[in-house]
Amino acid sequence: MHYKALFFGLTTIDIQYFVDEFPAVNTKVKSASPETFVGGPAANAAVAFAHLNNGTHFISSIGNGPLTAFIWQDFEKTKLNFTNFSTGDAEPVIASVITSANGHRNIFTHHPEKVESGIDPKALLDQINPEIVLLDGFYPEFGIPLAKEAAGRKIPVVLDCGSWKTQYTELLKYANTVICSEDFLPPLCKSANDVFSFLKEAGVDNTAISRGEKSILFEQDGRMGEVSVEHRDIIDTLGAGDFLHGAYCYYFLKFRNFEQALKAASQLASFTCTLKGTRKWLKQKNMMNFL
Repeated sequence: MHYKALFFGLTTIDIQYFVDEFPAVNTKVKSASPETFVGGPAANAAVAFAHLNNGTHFISSIGNGPLTAFIWQDFEKTKLNFTNFSTGDAEPVIASVITSANGHRNIFTHHPEKVESGIDPKALLDQINPEIVLLDGFYPEFGIPLAKEAAGRKIPVVLDCGSWKTQYTELLKYANTVICSEDFLPPLCKSANDVFSFLKEAGVDNTAISRGEKSILFEQDGRMGEVSVEHRDIIDTLGAGDFLHGAYCYYFLKFRNFEQALKAASQLASFTCTLKGTRKWLKQKNMMNFL
């Protein structure tokens, strides 16, 4: 591994169906056999970082049930040094994904159960000594003390903010960088400018808002800007935002520059949309262009 990073958050099992178009109400659609992947915001981000970095550390809850072995196998293949932080038998979150011919998708899923952990965040950081930490907002009972301890050690903390969760009120106190989707709307926020103002008041130094195929908006120390998104033939957008976050962490450690890291990560995220699923892009020979 070139760099030491720690990713913490959600792991899911994604069952993905591909259809020509989204079904109308009260219709049955026949599709090809679905594909099953390991997913989740933090898990996919860790996979992207590990692929660029030849490994990384990931902490999540995957329980101890019939799907656990499948998840472990994926983590071994994607070079994640994994720690299961839960002490119980909580099952992973299941996500049903419907992807249409234009690459758009609808997802049906649920929030994870609250879990108890026997791991001390201080001991964890002592052991890994990461150069950057990314959290996706899930499992705040462990994530908040982890972010607080990392911030106290001056370790850059990156938050993946897909949609507003009440725990972000506390997590934002410890974040240097927030990369959020345009669906992330904190209380009283109705526009991107509102979000930038909200996060600036929360003390965040660097903020980026991803908007699918549209440019990424960002603010760095009061300076506004945009990162153009490379247009490709889109096959599947599943996981693209997650891969953006993981790649950003890698390129930030490589370049030590917020905007430059965003540009490089955006190119990789766009590339992942040219193939079905969330793992085929890892096997492409032209991945060398991103290293």
